[in-house]
Amino acid sequence: MKGWRRGLAAAALAAAAGLRASPPVQAEGVDPQLSSRLQRIESAFRGGDAGALRPCFASSGKVRVDLKDLTDGPASYGPGQLQVVFEQIFDGNRTREFAFRKQDVTVPSPGTAFAKGRWVRRARTAGQETVDTLTFTLREENRDWRIHEILTSR
Repeated sequence: MKGWRRGLAAAALAAAAGLRASPPVQAEGVDPQLSSRLQRIESAFRGGDAGALRPCFASSGKVRVDLKDLTDGPASYGPGQLQVVFEQIFDGNRTREFAFRKQDVTVPSPGTAFAKGRWVRRARTAGQETVDTLTFTLREENRDWRIHEILTSR
């Protein structure tokens, strides 16, 4: 292999390795409970587990949701309703990847956090892969963080 090809191959491998491995959400200065909550959300999405996602939702009131091509526009759901919505979403889609990058987690004011997650999924019936960025609004409730809003970034 010529020198420039070897260098190109090495660069491609390094880039592929960087894309494959997502850094953990645990960022310096981020509340450990927030980090833990985000890891549980990641795990629920990766496993297609709506039941594991339910405890992440706001404990009182409704969660506002607008997921492009998955819900019929913006709507607000109670925790049980939203679990059913995600069961249907996960039944129809296989998650290949879901991750929050630490630079995409912000806490603009005490008790409120925004986290952008990259979701790579494919419809189980066929079709091509879809990549969405989901923006989660979380609020602190009794020293725990709960999801209050999930939106597809457009």
